[in-house]
Amino acid sequence: MHHTALRVYVRDATLARIGLVDDYTSLAMTPRYNAVGSFVMEIAADSAKAGLLVEGNGLIIRTADGDLVDSGPIRAVDWARSASDAGGGRLTVAGVSDTSVLAEYTCWPKPTAAITAQTDAVYKISAAKAETAMRALVDLNAGPGALASRKNPLLTLASDGARGPTISREVNQFDGLLAVLTDLANAAGLGFRVVQVGAGLQFQVYEPVDRSGTARFSFGLGNLTEATYSTTPPSCTRAIVVAGGQSSPRICKVYDRADPLFPGLVVEQFVDQTGVDTASVDLVAQMDQAAEEALTAGAGKGSLSISPIDIPNLRYGRDYTVGDTVSAQVRSTWTTDVVREVVLNSTAAQGTTVKAAVGAESPSTVAQIYRYIAQVKKDVGRLKTRKAA
Repeated sequence: MHHTALRVYVRDATLARIGLVDDYTSLAMTPRYNAVGSFVMEIAADSAKAGLLVEGNGLIIRTADGDLVDSGPIRAVDWARSASDAGGGRLTVAGVSDTSVLAEYTCWPKPTAAITAQTDAVYKISAAKAETAMRALVDLNAGPGALASRKNPLLTLASDGARGPTISREVNQFDGLLAVLTDLANAAGLGFRVVQVGAGLQFQVYEPVDRSGTARFSFGLGNLTEATYSTTPPSCTRAIVVAGGQSSPRICKVYDRADPLFPGLVVEQFVDQTGVDTASVDLVAQMDQAAEEALTAGAGKGSLSISPIDIPNLRYGRDYTVGDTVSAQVRSTWTTDVVREVVLNSTAAQGTTVKAAVGAESPSTVAQIYRYIAQVKKDVGRLKTRKAA
């Protein structure tokens, strides 16, 4: 097995490790920041390890250095054989990261009450730290504090670090738990994941690390083989927030945020807070936060895709990982942003290659690379104007 190849371990339904797969043909592993990761592995169908690769079991994938890349359940095992295949054909094993467990639940307005007692229209978060609020949502809807009929017996929660800003928000009844957590985390600049810890699955919230001073990629440094960037225009530059109007007076407020690449563009978006009673003492905070989330989600974005090369002093999984901030040279300028997704392609015979997507869904108002591209285009425009004059 190549010394840089990913290490693949199989676990059973109780999360107990039952074997090592060291003869896979190929493996594509995609960990994602604040989202569900995935994996696809191909292996000879007549491998001695093929019997372990069944739905209900799962994989634990680590780097050659032993660092956890991701873990998760096997969702599909497909068999195929062509005339060119030797032996018994090949198996394609696909699965998702353990963070997917969060997608199996919704947010109940009264999570400790039976379904017949769900009389509230919203679940209210009042002046809680973002991490505390996220943990409470998981705990009460899927974790140890959930109703017995909803509780996932394998799910635990890491200790509360009270990270992130204080938030006030109302969660609509039965919104998807994963979607709500993603919104909260991205707005707060936090990361979250579910990974296997011992014999359980642990929900963790963390603060991404700024490694832009040490994790630097460029063609000049010899640790980059490919780089591309692109921009997506804004979908919201004006948030029209409407609260009340049902059991309380209607209040409307407009929030504007100019886009650096399209400063004259106005894209309005209705932000429905009509379920919020306008007599609420935290009404302004709730409306402000709803506008901030809409403007952040709808901001123009820049995405940078890089294909870095692992070198002795800079390796994925050891020196940077998904969620960290890294630096990359775009043309002649350095830019920094969050690693949103990494695709690791590995073969047992040839080792592992890495491709990272940076900044596509940055939690900042507008990704730094987007601002950089906006400035470049403005400079080019001014240059053309001077030449024309």
